[in-house]
Amino acid sequence: MAGCFSCALIAAVVSVSYADVVHLSGNWTLLNNVRGESIPASVPGSMYTALYNNKLIPNPLYRDNDVKLRWIGREDWTYTRTFQLSADELAASSLRLVCDGLDTFSTIYINDQKVGTSENMFVKYVYDIKNAAKVGDNTVRIDFESAVNVAAQKANASAYDIPRDCPSMVQNGECHVNMIRKEQCSFSWDWGPSFPTQGIWKDIYIEAFNTAVIRELSMATTRDSGGEWLLDVGVYFDVSGSSVSGILTTNIIGTSVTKSMPLTLTPTNSSSVFTITIPSTENIERWWPNGYGNQTRYNVNVTFTSNNEVSSEQRRVGFRTVELVQDPVGNNQGLTFYFRINNVPVFFKGSNWIPADSFQENITRKGLRRLLQSAADVHINSMRVWGGGVYESDDFYDLADELGIMIWQDLMFSVALYPTTPEFLGTVSQEITHQVRRLRHHASIVLWAGNNENEKGLRQDWYGIHGNFKRYYDDYVKLYVTTIKPIVNKEDTTREYLSSSPSDGKETEKEGWVAKDPGSELYGDIHFYDYASDLWKDSAYRIPRFASEYGIQAWCDIETLEDVFDAGDFDYWGPMSYHRNHHPLGNIEMVEEIILHFNEPTNPDTRQKFSDIIYLTQINQAVSIQAESEHYRRWQNNLTSDGRGQTMGALYWQLNDIWQAPTWASIDYKGKWKMLHYFARRFFAPILISPFMDDNFLNIYMVVDEIPLTEVKNPKTGVNVFTPATSFVTLLKSSFPRQEAVHLMTKTAEATTGILYIQMYQWDSFTPLKTWNVTYKLTKSSESVFRQDIDTLVSESGCQDRSSCFVYMYVNDPASGINAHLPLTYYNNVKGLSKAQVMVTDVKMMSNTEFEVTVASNRIAPFVWLDAVGISGRFSDNGFLMMAPSMTVTFSSWDPVDLDTVKRSLKAKSLMDIHFSF
Repeated sequence: MAGCFSCALIAAVVSVSYADVVHLSGNWTLLNNVRGESIPASVPGSMYTALYNNKLIPNPLYRDNDVKLRWIGREDWTYTRTFQLSADELAASSLRLVCDGLDTFSTIYINDQKVGTSENMFVKYVYDIKNAAKVGDNTVRIDFESAVNVAAQKANASAYDIPRDCPSMVQNGECHVNMIRKEQCSFSWDWGPSFPTQGIWKDIYIEAFNTAVIRELSMATTRDSGGEWLLDVGVYFDVSGSSVSGILTTNIIGTSVTKSMPLTLTPTNSSSVFTITIPSTENIERWWPNGYGNQTRYNVNVTFTSNNEVSSEQRRVGFRTVELVQDPVGNNQGLTFYFRINNVPVFFKGSNWIPADSFQENITRKGLRRLLQSAADVHINSMRVWGGGVYESDDFYDLADELGIMIWQDLMFSVALYPTTPEFLGTVSQEITHQVRRLRHHASIVLWAGNNENEKGLRQDWYGIHGNFKRYYDDYVKLYVTTIKPIVNKEDTTREYLSSSPSDGKETEKEGWVAKDPGSELYGDIHFYDYASDLWKDSAYRIPRFASEYGIQAWCDIETLEDVFDAGDFDYWGPMSYHRNHHPLGNIEMVEEIILHFNEPTNPDTRQKFSDIIYLTQINQAVSIQAESEHYRRWQNNLTSDGRGQTMGALYWQLNDIWQAPTWASIDYKGKWKMLHYFARRFFAPILISPFMDDNFLNIYMVVDEIPLTEVKNPKTGVNVFTPATSFVTLLKSSFPRQEAVHLMTKTAEATTGILYIQMYQWDSFTPLKTWNVTYKLTKSSESVFRQDIDTLVSESGCQDRSSCFVYMYVNDPASGINAHLPLTYYNNVKGLSKAQVMVTDVKMMSNTEFEVTVASNRIAPFVWLDAVGISGRFSDNGFLMMAPSMTVTFSSWDPVDLDTVKRSLKAKSLMDIHFSF
């Protein structure tokens, strides 16, 4: 191990008008007292990255290092550094150490004098260090305790067992994470490793001030009954002394709105909560979800001035309204469950978010932008921040605001029961208060949900506790209803609070907060997983109000695995493959799904066979999630006779990965889009042709996003006019000048009426056998426009039989880009499909990040897969059906790259390159 790192580190001091701020992020020393080791460490950071950066441990993600390095999370670690204080700083009335994030159990010392403790990763801690500090050199020491050990201690001390005690054995995880307020998945999950971090994971600094500083600034926008915009503001101060008087000023930049008022603060009366009315003459532009309009935002400055000291904070807000609509359906057939944004019903097209890394310090704004931009690029307008990770960074929510990605925000409780001791409820109350205040100004956040799957787990007895159900039911209600719900409702009146996900919404509340059937198809949201059925069939799926979780596994790209596998590890049935899959029987389930639709690869080369299986798992995942997502979109304005339907949300599990492994993600840990993510661009498109097999019939739906005319300016009066749900036809006939519209999605508008062309192809020819055309006019956003017996179509076209043909569809003209296809049998029964020679024939450089790629083939080729080996980027289309001798796609690299490098990197393959015996 490295020797002692004792060099004094002098913090940068930034003088501002309200206080001196001593920034403590940066260089620290990490110690392990038992082992006697002392090494440099960076803050924000954890002991894992410090050890790795000092070359004292191998890459934690390499092979089975998550198991080999378990000792790190089971030992205690200490962070220390020195800093300087001036005489003026020490003379200030108040001197505070502010810790935005301590992970998790720690004792904090200044000059060896204890100033406080921490026990919750999600709480901002502020410590008074006035009596411990001195002029000149000072030392800060933070002694962390192993979260693994503390969790075990709390479980042992509990008066009764509180499950889930331990994760599944295949996860190689740690136990009792539910006993502590820490990132739940840091003890492992079925898609991630166990790395129970310790450290300073957010900013840390010292403030010296004499009057008061704004400690928290919270705000949200809404509208009153008269239609004027309202800005609700909460300003929460840290007050020095018994009483402080000053002026509080709020400015909405870009408007003439300002509000100033005198304020007297005391330690027991240290906040100001007020509402600002913005007159209609300000012509406030609305914030809209991705695909519905602009994401306009306004900066709001809040300043408190007292005795020549100024404390100032800024937030960026978007003006929009959010309603969760739960109205009666039919004749006592449940309740609707959908969101109205700015008075417009919006179908939620999206995914679920997990932490982007086991080590939060590795997550950058650049990396977040790539992931969230990738989501927006495939028409995702919504995402659920899952309840077993962390309340995400300011960067994450800023980017969601910018990109128009609405956030369903879980609180951080997941798949477990939890304690309800006074100490636990006390720290939870601090956590929820802080996090709601911190986050509620973000326009992207549309909902708070109390937990992930805990209502369902309790009702369905996942933990074998029904012999003492009342005890755990009482605990559940005490935590999510008695404790958390009033805090959320008080801190944020603009959004709905759901006690769980899935839940039956208002019906859950009516039934005493634990419904008889959480996740009913007639109420609320559902989570749906099925690893035994044929997931390419529409009949496999439920017909809910809202699907907030659904998914199926696929392996990450083999290039991604190369970072963490040895040469001998590339064996699908080998030990490292099994070690990497934390879902029990996951590798077997994926192969069973493959052989329903394909012949299993037979390449005798173990690595190549592994690569072939990876490719097929990605195809199966993409087609399965496409089938399910389109199923939900088709049901958005239809009902079954028993009241199921009006589905208004499809959030597949999951968007991103936390390590290199087989998971449910559509983007792997290296940022490579799996085939699913390319398919999402199609099944979430604003205009969707959605064919499926309806018994023995080909049934084709047209699905169109209900895009409104948001705001237009009347050229005569100059007044902005808002029509909540203007139909496309009306929109096209609008008397307002087209250029005055804030947005106008012509393609979508045109798709409400048009001609659907349906063609029958044989697998062995680029020329269609027959073409039918159907003129349609949609009266609603999802509607069947064609239904015909398959045998009749096969016969009319002259196709030999179903196994020889597939159906292709497009709208208006082949160049419209709106198309779909449907095989009439699975690929292990197809006739006439031969191995195609698919190759890249030309690459043109459009810019140093955009390249036009021409692909050629001598035969029809399904699931053409292009790869730019070694380059981070994405194609405009991938995993596609090649139906012509040549086609062109665009490759976009995340970073600049030269033409020759791109040419060398490009690879192409299709289904028939896998060794089948058709």
